[in-house]
Amino acid sequence: MTRVLIFKEPDAFGVVEINAPIERIIRAVNQGRWEAYLPDAKGPLFARKQGDIVVITRSAPVPEEDLPKLSRREHQVLVLLGEGLTTAQIALKLGLRPRTIRGYVANMKARLDAHNIQQLVARAVALGLFKPEL
Repeated sequence: MTRVLIFKEPDAFGVVEINAPIERIIRAVNQGRWEAYLPDAKGPLFARKQGDIVVITRSAPVPEEDLPKLSRREHQVLVLLGEGLTTAQIALKLGLRPRTIRGYVANMKARLDAHNIQQLVARAVALGLFKPEL
């Protein structure tokens, strides 16, 4: 079984398991033949592999040079947000002030045009900036 993360909207996603190899799913989706695996999905869709999962979005990937750049610390904060930690918990874990963490989050939300933390994490995953542990 292959885990598939499907982004239906920029901040709405679902997880399904499909009984097919990763490469076959990616090839079918990228060739416009996703109905066999995702009959309710509306296209056009784009699929890519991230670790052991397939991420499906409604558009082609953003070129590497156009991706927002995150600092090492921002990436750490993003990963911890993706794990469900609060800004206070992240601050404690990283030995920083909560205000500093909120600053990192605000900067990332502005760069990714996100209005809340859930949207920030979802957009980061869709852009390939963050690989969720499912």
